[in-house]
Amino acid sequence: MLVMVLVFAGSFVFGQEHLELPAEKPREEFVKHEYYTLSFVEGYELASWVAYELTAEEASGSLEYKEKYTEDPVISTGSATMKDYKKSGYILGQLAPVEDMRFSSVAVTESFYLSNVVPQKPAFNKYTWKKMNDMVREWAKESGSLLVVCGPVLADAPFPTFGPNKVSIPSRFYKVVVDMKGKKGMGIVVKNSMSSGSLKPYAMSIDEVEEITEIDFFPSLPDDLENQIEAQFNDSDWNFEILDL
Repeated sequence: MLVMVLVFAGSFVFGQEHLELPAEKPREEFVKHEYYTLSFVEGYELASWVAYELTAEEASGSLEYKEKYTEDPVISTGSATMKDYKKSGYILGQLAPVEDMRFSSVAVTESFYLSNVVPQKPAFNKYTWKKMNDMVREWAKESGSLLVVCGPVLADAPFPTFGPNKVSIPSRFYKVVVDMKGKKGMGIVVKNSMSSGSLKPYAMSIDEVEEITEIDFFPSLPDDLENQIEAQFNDSDWNFEILDL
């Protein structure tokens, strides 16, 4: 059987499936926005993952924006609202960060949908999550393109909740990335309480993140390539000091 990998406008497409998308799960709502896709879990009022491709050009976007969070108009059961987060003590942490989306006004708007938000402790959001996002953005500029998936570790449930919609408060978050050009991948899992230090000790193979999250990442890749990328991890393949340059 002949397998074709096509490239449209900088995005890898395998058959008709975007390569960045994890396997769909029952009882989760699969939502495709223009610049990212998510899987929403009503019971937690959170996405289990948000996935997108980040190109070097997109990572270098510089559009000005104003912070304006809105309910996701596509979620059939309704997303969380700003009333949930009011006086909660938690920061609205974006899974697909606006800094990755400053190449398009539509992408910026989508990044502020509340389905793309998770409750994070202020210090974690300001230091650890920001550092992770900044690092991945610099890697994308170097490699030309990365497939990115991130979200809360919902396998850790049950969780405490807050707000009228009972938004769950995850204890850990993850991010996995694949460099198709370099045929390599890696993941990071960190606690919501982490507020300093290097991310390198928390890096691991994608297979290990799959065990922690119970999510099947990158199933649209050819099996041999998927197995290679997800099983192998060498921290020397990734520049964890890139932000210090």
